[in-house]
Amino acid sequence: MLSFASIRPLVADWRGWSPPLALALFMFAALLAFGGDRGYLYREDGIHNFNTVQTLAIAENLSPKHNFRLAVRVWRDEDGGFRYILYSRFPVGGFALAKLATMPFGSDLVAKTLAARVLMLLMFCGAALLAHLSIIRITGSRWVALAAVPLAFSGLAALYYADGVFNEGVMDAFGAALVFHGMTVFIQEGRFRQLLVKTCAAVFIGWHVYALLLPFIALGLGGETLALLRSAASAKEKAKAARAALISLARSRYVALAAIAILFGSALLTLNIVNEYTSGGGDELSETATFRSALLRLGINSWELEWGAFLERQFYRVSGAVAPYALARAGGYDVSIPEPFDPPLAPAVLGAAATLAALAALAFVRRYWTLAATAVLFGFCWTIPLRYNTRNPVHAFEGLPYMGLALALFALALVGARLLLDNRRADRIAIAAAALAAPIFALSVFHAGQLDEDPHGAEFDRIRMEELSAIRETTRGKRVFLFPEGVFRDRQENDYYLAGSYARIKPLDICSPTVEDFVIGGYRVELPGLLTPDNRFAFLYESTAPLELCRAERRRLESLEPTARSVFDVYLQDGALSYMKAPCDRSDYEKDFYRYIYPVDLDDLPARLRGDGFHPTRYALNIRGRGAVFDDVCLMTLRLPTYPAAAIRTGQWLPGVERLWEVIITPPLDAEARAFYENAYQTIASSGEPAARAGFDLYLDDGALSYLKAPCGEGDARGRFFLSVHPANVEDLPADRREIGHDSLNFTFAPPVGVVFDGKCMANRPLPDYEIERIETGQWIPGGERLWDAE
Repeated sequence: MLSFASIRPLVADWRGWSPPLALALFMFAALLAFGGDRGYLYREDGIHNFNTVQTLAIAENLSPKHNFRLAVRVWRDEDGGFRYILYSRFPVGGFALAKLATMPFGSDLVAKTLAARVLMLLMFCGAALLAHLSIIRITGSRWVALAAVPLAFSGLAALYYADGVFNEGVMDAFGAALVFHGMTVFIQEGRFRQLLVKTCAAVFIGWHVYALLLPFIALGLGGETLALLRSAASAKEKAKAARAALISLARSRYVALAAIAILFGSALLTLNIVNEYTSGGGDELSETATFRSALLRLGINSWELEWGAFLERQFYRVSGAVAPYALARAGGYDVSIPEPFDPPLAPAVLGAAATLAALAALAFVRRYWTLAATAVLFGFCWTIPLRYNTRNPVHAFEGLPYMGLALALFALALVGARLLLDNRRADRIAIAAAALAAPIFALSVFHAGQLDEDPHGAEFDRIRMEELSAIRETTRGKRVFLFPEGVFRDRQENDYYLAGSYARIKPLDICSPTVEDFVIGGYRVELPGLLTPDNRFAFLYESTAPLELCRAERRRLESLEPTARSVFDVYLQDGALSYMKAPCDRSDYEKDFYRYIYPVDLDDLPARLRGDGFHPTRYALNIRGRGAVFDDVCLMTLRLPTYPAAAIRTGQWLPGVERLWEVIITPPLDAEARAFYENAYQTIASSGEPAARAGFDLYLDDGALSYLKAPCGEGDARGRFFLSVHPANVEDLPADRREIGHDSLNFTFAPPVGVVFDGKCMANRPLPDYEIERIETGQWIPGGERLWDAE
């Protein structure tokens, strides 16, 4: 029977919940205000969107009808039986939570996505709340907690994946915080049952909790053993104490905790494996993808990664946890996601120093040493087994477990101040740190939210998701066939957007006859059976053979003049880029394509791409996954962003080997592009007198050199322009340029560098950021004369 005595510890905790609850609400408000639009999937980071849409697809398909299988995709074969693509490596709990959050919103994809992401933000703030309560219990100081928690939750990995809907993200972070709070209460009050309940709840969500339990159980058992051995005075007593220690360990609560956690997790994993096996996932249980994934995670049946490269990457992740993102940006480097296998050295050094500092601080901890050490070791206990997995160590979300190290480091630093200073001064430091922590968190959220600021991408997704929400209602419970690229950015998106219908996709033979009720295409073809004539991105056809769609699209393209010709004919029309080749064989469609889009206005790019000046797409851009092969023809159509493009560079390449062919396309200028260029021209021309006048007026401002001329035509922009930049200090040049003594930034007057429009010519060349002594520039015809020059 429930009594007040049994809930007294909980009531006691609630008395101190006002400050942490206020902090959690502040963090939630900041994430909603500055973190971007949570209802769409326009982020360019593939792993973020991949995991989010995959988790949401599994949640949509989770039902008793499918025996609660974790199915990414469900379809019916010709005999009417169910077929599945499963993703059963994680426990069912996280997907069940996402299902509960999205169920009330029917087919409204925007609302469902927003609901799932808000659930993740609530779990993020719930993790902060639990961490706050744990630190108060451990340190006895609310000011230390108010400082340490916002700082530890300000790292880039934490903020960038704060709304990522997948188990290895915020779900697992919440589970770890829940169990850590249980550990704290258990150490202080001996409440073992609540620790077991919290542990099982965390395991039900994800596997990260095992990395937290490992050091806690090992250190707890070690502490109990040492205590028994130290109590013995003589050698004979020590022998008896050793035997007693073994008996005591067998009865230890730490052993019971490990056994229950392993048994409960094994039961969940066994359920997944059996579900996968019974759905045709393998001839034997050991052949199922879930079983093989478990072996891979544990470093079995895989080859190990070199220790030096592995540790460098992990220390990079540590730096992203201990350096609040706002301070990292202010410090001159960005702890954003590094290129695979190439982490910068500075963050790695910072991560190593933070790890050493945290380990050194443990030497001064007397009370609750086990808890502090568990928080510090949590991240490494999770990532060290992944040393054997060649992919996962480069995923940025693998830095989330290092939030435990950051939390311990900040808390230990503030508590350590008491060892060096008097209590009053130490309290002042903690109060000052707490006062700074909140704005640092808010600024970090703001900067992290700008990484993928892409208003055009959001508009694209808004329209597309509205169209697909309506299509989803029409096709629910029916068989749907997915026609070539144009609707979805990657194949995982269709699994979520069309969950509820029995959708499938067949690479290469997508033009084959099917028994589906509907076909969804990424571009409009005028054929009988088109049900959505007013749509822009997603088109639904009823009882239409896919082969007829393919042939109709081929006829449409053949009626047009190619925009560019090379190995493939390339067509730019109706906001899409199409590639076609006939005859075509395997050697043509298996090679990768690349596409670089140079916008008219750099502000149209996601914030993280503006420094490059173009939007690159090259990975998995091939006909096998995104196009069609039929009647000895290869055809692929790719949807373009909605913003005006100054130039498009595209072709085929062999990764790491060579570029096979390339074309550069200059789209016709629309009214929006002309208005932008006219405004930019007038802004530069009215900024003052030119720095020099020659064939063009030259303006030097904001680290760039601009070339203007009016009246001007294509003939005035012919040939090449040379641009030589001489630094004040030759050591500022790259080593291969120092003997020459200058940088050569030569260019041709073509988009995206130069543009001719409405009788005007304008070009803009950014200059190096070192101190410049002299600039030489001019225009010349290769093999001919120099038309003009200036200095």
